[in-house]
Amino acid sequence: MNGIYYTPDALAEYLARPLIKGEKLAVFDPAYGQGSLLLAGESISRQQQIVKELTLYGCDIHPVNGLLEHLPAANLKQQDFFDYDREKKFDVILTNPPYIRHQNQVKKSIISYRKNNPELAFLSNSSDLWAYFLVKAVTHLHENGSIGAILPWAFIQADYSKGLRAWLAERFSEIKVLALNNPYFESAEERVVLLWLTGYGKKNQSIISAFAQDFTDEISYSSITLNDWLASRIISVAKKDVNDIFDCLKNEFGFCSFGSCARALIGVVTGANKYFIRDIDYCETNNFSEKQHIPILTNAKEIAGLIADGPAILKRLLVLQQDDEEQIKWFLNEGMEAGFDQRSHSKLRRPWYQINPGEAPDAFFPYRVGKIPYLILNDHNIQSTNSIHRVYFKGLSILEKKWFFVSILSIYGQLSISVNAKTYGRGMLKIEPGALVKTIVLKREDDSVMEVYNLLLQLLASGLKDQAVKLATDFINEKLKIPSTLQHMAESSWYEVSESCKRSNLDL
Repeated sequence: MNGIYYTPDALAEYLARPLIKGEKLAVFDPAYGQGSLLLAGESISRQQQIVKELTLYGCDIHPVNGLLEHLPAANLKQQDFFDYDREKKFDVILTNPPYIRHQNQVKKSIISYRKNNPELAFLSNSSDLWAYFLVKAVTHLHENGSIGAILPWAFIQADYSKGLRAWLAERFSEIKVLALNNPYFESAEERVVLLWLTGYGKKNQSIISAFAQDFTDEISYSSITLNDWLASRIISVAKKDVNDIFDCLKNEFGFCSFGSCARALIGVVTGANKYFIRDIDYCETNNFSEKQHIPILTNAKEIAGLIADGPAILKRLLVLQQDDEEQIKWFLNEGMEAGFDQRSHSKLRRPWYQINPGEAPDAFFPYRVGKIPYLILNDHNIQSTNSIHRVYFKGLSILEKKWFFVSILSIYGQLSISVNAKTYGRGMLKIEPGALVKTIVLKREDDSVMEVYNLLLQLLASGLKDQAVKLATDFINEKLKIPSTLQHMAESSWYEVSESCKRSNLDL
């Protein structure tokens, strides 16, 4: 996909309306496509009858000019925006830049962009193309100029965006962000962030943000501090509020950080899962012995089945030794013919096919999940691929492990996961090991957990995650005598974060 999604008219008008003001305006769109944003600016100007002189300009490498034929041809340039005349300045820039991810970019083009536009130098090499567009757009503003941009959620979530947000805060007096859950572009999984930047060249005075399902909703903006703006992820609730909740749970009710009592490591990396991971029928048909293959979790969807039916449902990781070489010559030849021995991970192994899965973990936790992530204890001595984190406890008893499990499923655990993890695409939650170890958990030597633990397993095996969260939360509230005020604070914060970072309906 080329990362180009044309802007719906209603969204274009909503973005442009706050910026079309003043007696004389030069408005520019560096990726104008069908012209929706420029036309929105023109329409608003006519409705308001405030702007006496409005001039529209556009640039696009692949324009669709049918709706803009009334504009002077000289105002519309068919060229790469990064070759656009650096001396041209505008009062307002409206943009919906291409969303091409960094791994899909043409490296030669990025090198050229950076060489010819030195202001791009601070951007991380992992930045997607929209970030380059936004930075160059800023350089085309008159003093006190404004930008309205439609960006992906990466603007408030991605690691590389942190530096970009800092750069913008140094250049605009007012910043306004609206994160929307509804997808607006056909065939795109991206949810969007509307960004308004005003007062170019002045000291920052205000940063406000809001989260909503749709821009037509009643929207309430909240001020956020510069520290929160510069955080790795912008969330919908004040960082101080959630930190107060977590501090209270730690100081008064015995919660602790995940990282204080467990390690989280990525799963087994084979470098060629389709080759090294096979179903049980394949293993039996080809006479692999039991010691040559072990059950392995390959994605979050399999966890509920593992709880319900045990490891028999899982695929197998082939764990081959050099002593097996004669017996499996045919298998190795297949791998070498396909080039699996030349892959980077294979080259690090001696011999290339000998995967060392390491010590079996105590538990598993998904790396990506659509709804309510939870930990599952490893009762079957199995392994997982790198789509599932491996958890190793630091000397916990059986009861402590089960309290650990219950607490992560509670609202308190879910809130801390939601605050620290990130969401991508249509709301898929991505939980890096660094985020997981910040989660708050509870470990206790109290055997009353056994009954609720077994009930929770039954609910999870049936896919009833919402009911599991309620049961886990009710159990912890009752056992710890958590006051209703703290319960309500945690519940409302979790609801707000969950809504603002709404995850898909996929029950993963």
